[in-house]
Amino acid sequence: MPRRIISRLWRYLNPRSRAQIPQLLLRFGDTIDPAELLATRDPDAIALVTRDPFAFLLAACLDRGSKSGLIWTIPHWMKCDLGHLDPRILAGMSVQELARAVDRLPSKPRYVHDAPRTIQEVAALVSRDYMGDAERLWTGHTARAVQDTVIQVHGVGPALAAMLVILLERCRGIRFPDHQEMGVKPDVHVQRVLYRLGLATEITEAAALDVTKRMNPSYPGALDSPLWIIGTRWCSQSDPQCSACIAQQVCARRF
Repeated sequence: MPRRIISRLWRYLNPRSRAQIPQLLLRFGDTIDPAELLATRDPDAIALVTRDPFAFLLAACLDRGSKSGLIWTIPHWMKCDLGHLDPRILAGMSVQELARAVDRLPSKPRYVHDAPRTIQEVAALVSRDYMGDAERLWTGHTARAVQDTVIQVHGVGPALAAMLVILLERCRGIRFPDHQEMGVKPDVHVQRVLYRLGLATEITEAAALDVTKRMNPSYPGALDSPLWIIGTRWCSQSDPQCSACIAQQVCARRF
């Protein structure tokens, strides 16, 4: 029987299994170590992005289409190369100077030509509006206000802004007053997992946002980390490890 027909049958014959998925994901999410969401290639790198709010913000704003282990290591590499990670100094550097610094990185972000401008604009934002203290960007503000602010930075869109506020809560202990309105970052991993589980009818950002809001309306963003971990650890695009996945018993396995 074709897989698409099996998937359709599963949706109607297994309502109990589908109903179990949100709670399974939320329970799994509670077990995820925040450090796993900030995977780096160097122990000193995780220490930096954990300790330094600007390093954390900079990495998050560069997280576009690159592996997380690379992105969260970039601030450490830059600090080693430049001898500092001072937003005031970075804001005063030209895009060309920053481009040369990016070119010296051991590994480059995917959008290597956009990265220097992003770095300069993040540094300028923190220096100009927050007295060089990145933590002021989110302290005492709503998640929506933080998202609206970082979207002003070159290369930062709504999905990346959504990821930032989720990670601020998960990894830096922030609790936004509009917590319940925070949605998932609908990246390719989240979209793929929701579709394969049989929850989303298509692999799109809109479908991912819609289904996660319905699954956990009190806080859709809580589903982001478990879906992302499943997508990166087991449910890869070309070689899914279904037998090892924590969702194997409730998954429609739509491919």
